Amino acid sequence: MVSEESERLQALRQEVRTWLRENLPEGWGTPAYVPPPRGTAEGQAAGKEWSKKLYDAGYTGFTVPKEYGGIERPREEQAVIREEMARTGTPPGAATLGYLAVAALMRYGTEEQKKRWIPKIMTNEECWCECFSEPNAGSDLANIQKTGVRDGDEWVVNGQSVWTSSSKFADWGIVPVRTDVNAPRHRNLSFFVFDCTTPGFSVKPLRQMTGDAEFSETFFDDVRIPHGNMIGAEGQGWYVAMTVLEAERGGGMRIGEAAAGITVTTLGGVDNFVELAKNTKRRDMVAWDDPLFRQRIAQFAIENEAIRASTQRMRVKAMKGQLTGHEQSITSTYRREKNQRQANMVAEMIGASIQYMRGDPRALDDGSWTYTFLRSRGNTIETGTTEINRGIIAERLLGLPRTRM
Repeated sequence: MVSEESERLQALRQEVRTWLRENLPEGWGTPAYVPPPRGTAEGQAAGKEWSKKLYDAGYTGFTVPKEYGGIERPREEQAVIREEMARTGTPPGAATLGYLAVAALMRYGTEEQKKRWIPKIMTNEECWCECFSEPNAGSDLANIQKTGVRDGDEWVVNGQSVWTSSSKFADWGIVPVRTDVNAPRHRNLSFFVFDCTTPGFSVKPLRQMTGDAEFSETFFDDVRIPHGNMIGAEGQGWYVAMTVLEAERGGGMRIGEAAAGITVTTLGGVDNFVELAKNTKRRDMVAWDDPLFRQRIAQFAIENEAIRASTQRMRVKAMKGQLTGHEQSITSTYRREKNQRQANMVAEMIGASIQYMRGDPRALDDGSWTYTFLRSRGNTIETGTTEINRGIIAERLLGLPRTRM
């Protein structure tokens, strides 16, 4: 039985490798490959096309039941597919947060809601945004000020969100709204799905220091949302939102979407750093010849393997229904802080070249390292600050007392 299973998985591994060779973009993994520009319609279309290819091949959508458009595979097959995707790296999918909507729908949605929205999330046919943070309610979700007033079979929503991800190309969005101004905290919110083409909803991009505009300010001016788009019961929005945040911290169901360029890795997740060190001179010395850089790179490889093993363990526990929902804060915090430490190491290694942005002829690797360094600054803020995540670990996993300095 063991040998038969091994042969089956080996055959799947070869199948996935063959599929990747035939379907990855021409020149992938070489300097000849030029990815579509970030945040453009061209890039979004390419991401949607790639995601659809993965879905049609049966290589994604594993966390969702078949009746809602998911792909059902044994855990060991999922692991093989993920390993092969990570081995070569793959293009990014479309800019969408649909997996967060799936988390809410699977736990609180009606059958009609699940069958309407989840299948098109699986294929990336419809893309989603998340309107949570507000100018005066970032990490304090319970303090949001967006209001919803019922008018017949609709809710009229007013307010503003900020740092809204994936809003530029979103077809649908998810939003918690204060629907009872007199109810106590955590009982005064309701959770909605809304059509981004609804009159009154508008998007204003926020430009980052990377040059990108990943995030936006989003405005609700008398936006009418059908009552049938409420996920969960009225007043249950806080609990629906907590389900979404658990999925966000854990990375949800996204697999096989390693970004192009410098993030494609195979050797303990650090072959890009090894290559950079071997081709970079620092103070008249090849960086790879410096034992301190080699030691730091080796440490990142060890940490990457530890995170991989921890993620696999949590995935198995999740399938058995043994997670509390707070464990994702461990890997989320560790990954994000590690990203910053890696970016800092690269900045030390390449020295003054870190100041050259994309498009500058002096930029190393077309400014990809600089982009990663700048982008990593936000890693410990987005999807819940590391302080919030550490509080979750301390109080909800370790059972430590709730204390505030």
